[in-house]
Amino acid sequence: MKKIVTIILCSALVVISGCDNYDFAQEQFRKEVNLLSNSSLVYDRQVAELQQGGDTLFVVASLSGSQASDESFTVALQNSDTLLRAYNKSNFDINKARFAKYLPEECYEFPTMEMTIPAGSSKAMFPVYLKNLDKISPDSIYFLEYKIDSLKTPDCNPKKRHVLLRIHKENYYASTQTATYYNYTSSTIIIPNTDGTSEVRRPTNSNRVFPVSENAVRLMAGDESFSDYTTALDIINKGSIILEMGEQLPENPLAKELTILPYKDIDVMQLTPIGEYDNTYLLNVIRTPDGRATYYKEFRLHYKYRLQPTDRYREVNAKLRYQFNPRVENL
Repeated sequence: MKKIVTIILCSALVVISGCDNYDFAQEQFRKEVNLLSNSSLVYDRQVAELQQGGDTLFVVASLSGSQASDESFTVALQNSDTLLRAYNKSNFDINKARFAKYLPEECYEFPTMEMTIPAGSSKAMFPVYLKNLDKISPDSIYFLEYKIDSLKTPDCNPKKRHVLLRIHKENYYASTQTATYYNYTSSTIIIPNTDGTSEVRRPTNSNRVFPVSENAVRLMAGDESFSDYTTALDIINKGSIILEMGEQLPENPLAKELTILPYKDIDVMQLTPIGEYDNTYLLNVIRTPDGRATYYKEFRLHYKYRLQPTDRYREVNAKLRYQFNPRVENL
């Protein structure tokens, strides 16, 4: 009797094991098309370079399963408008001033809505040609939104068929993907008093810098600041300046001429260079006696500004430094 029971149990285990192996094999070889994104269905790992001719980002369709497929898969996309509303509700509630926006049509081209994942491959990359990104604000969040057309692509993962493609931009000096801060070094701000005397401030804080075009950045003038960036649009518009980099200086290949301009409402005037405050951009390489080098992107500025027509001008002599590793940036 014991032998019979043992045989029955062993047979049952073999059957169960066979079912488990079958289920595992089915899972292992199951193929579903999905759109690459994070858990919130946002894909924000790419950054567009601000440059002449624009840049290209990609919507990535990938194929699940641990083994390569021996057949091709058609992937068809559609425009969508459901995720952005949920994103704004989740992140900003009723603060409509902070709502993310769709990228304007003048800023991109999406040349094809249908591609094929070839046999033996695991993905298809839909190109998005970006242009005119200097026309959009660095303070706003921009997306493109797409979804898989389930009628044309039935083998899709229903939980990963939507994506919000975040549009980040950068130039050589700054990025919107990660906050870029330049530190004041050996800087002064001279504030005239009504009695003819002056107050001299020596800022040691950092100044957040934003890319606005291929060769220009925006930052707050002097020691103007915003306590909460997410609610500071009015302060930014009133107190920001533009630094526009120009030609390389013939006497120093690591330096470029620089022009200081108003961003919007501010009254700013570029002044005659004084010593090292010569209105230039400098790739500053500081070396130790043993040969080690530290690299800085550095703005050297001399200007005056005021926020109101009745204000006295504040004179600024500033060196703003951003330490970086050229090896990392060139990866």
